[in-house]
Amino acid sequence: MFRRFIRGLKYKFIVLMRNKGASTVIARSFAIGMFVEFITLPTMGLAFLLLFPLIRFTRSLFSVSLIGFATGKLLIPLFLVFNYKVGEFFVHTGVGNETALQTASFFSWEAFKEKGLAFLTGSGVNGIWVALIFYAVVYWAIGAYRKRKENRRQERSLAIPEQTS
Repeated sequence: MFRRFIRGLKYKFIVLMRNKGASTVIARSFAIGMFVEFITLPTMGLAFLLLFPLIRFTRSLFSVSLIGFATGKLLIPLFLVFNYKVGEFFVHTGVGNETALQTASFFSWEAFKEKGLAFLTGSGVNGIWVALIFYAVVYWAIGAYRKRKENRRQERSLAIPEQTS
């Protein structure tokens, strides 16, 4: 099963690299998919619906955005606690007595608003910087892949001797 998973990842990577289009469009599409994945969990899956207008507005590629969205699923478990801590840093509403909030029901509306807002904010902030990092990585990887492909093509054309009649 693990080999099949790795094989699927390699296939998606090849699809991403061979995609026809400008490197900026492909990298932008991947970054949009990654960002939307980061804010999907705090919005309980509704952020996926945000993917369609974002793709249309930025003139991106849907297939590449889905690859970024799926890749984000592998990355998001590493960021769960960090997303909350970053959001708590930015939001820090200070609803009142901290111990009173902890002793209250975890599923109360006040606790849900405070913790949910912190998690959404942290996920958005981290999603933005992770998307920017992946934009640069994908842009560089596509450029390197295309340059290597062009070099191989030139080497093959030089290796084939011309036939004279």
